[in-house]
Amino acid sequence: MRKIILAAAALAGIAAFAVPAAASAGTTPGAVFAVTHSPQHNDTTSGPGGGVCGNSGNGPTWAVDNLEEKFTVTPYATGEYKVIINVVGSFAGFADPGLNGTTDPAQGYCQPLSSNGSVKGTITYYVFSTQGPDSSALLPIQAPDTGLGAALGQLFPGGVTYDWAHTDAGNYLFSYQNGNYVQDTFGITGSIRGH
Repeated sequence: MRKIILAAAALAGIAAFAVPAAASAGTTPGAVFAVTHSPQHNDTTSGPGGGVCGNSGNGPTWAVDNLEEKFTVTPYATGEYKVIINVVGSFAGFADPGLNGTTDPAQGYCQPLSSNGSVKGTITYYVFSTQGPDSSALLPIQAPDTGLGAALGQLFPGGVTYDWAHTDAGNYLFSYQNGNYVQDTFGITGSIRGH
C-alpha cells in the first residue's frame, strides 16, 4: 500500500475470495457512501525492488490483496470533497516487503517469503471535481490491478484533481497481520511473518 494511488503490476490468482459488496449510496445528508470489492489488488512497498518483488509504477510489489474498499465522501468546499477510504481484507505475500522499512536484500528485502493474513487500513484524500460523486458509477467488483486512485476516478465520473494542501491529505495507515507489520505516512515498522 506504500504508493497506493496508482494501479500496480498485474498478478493472477489469489486464494481468498470474499463475497463482493455492491456499490451503494448512504443516507447521511451531504455524504456519499460507496463500497467496492478489489479481489486482486497488488500491494507495494518502498525501495528499489529487485529479487522476487514484482514491478509496478507505484513501487515493488510483494503481495496480492483481497479488499473491501469503503468510500466516504463529504463536501468540503465548493467543488471540493474530502474522501476517506477504509479497507479491510486479506493478503497473500510472495516476497519480504522489508523489516522496519529496510531495502537491504541481506536483511530479507524482496527475498522469497510466503505469507498471508489480515490487512486493514485507511487513507484520506481531498479532491476537486466539476461533477459530484456518483456511487452508482463505482464498479461493485474491481478488475485485477485496479488501484484506489482508479476506483476514486470511477466514483467521480467528471474526473478529479487532488488537493495536497491539507495537513491530512494523503495520510494513510495500513496494518497487516493484526499490527505485526505497519505501513503509514511516516514509514514502515515491524515485519511480515512467513509460513
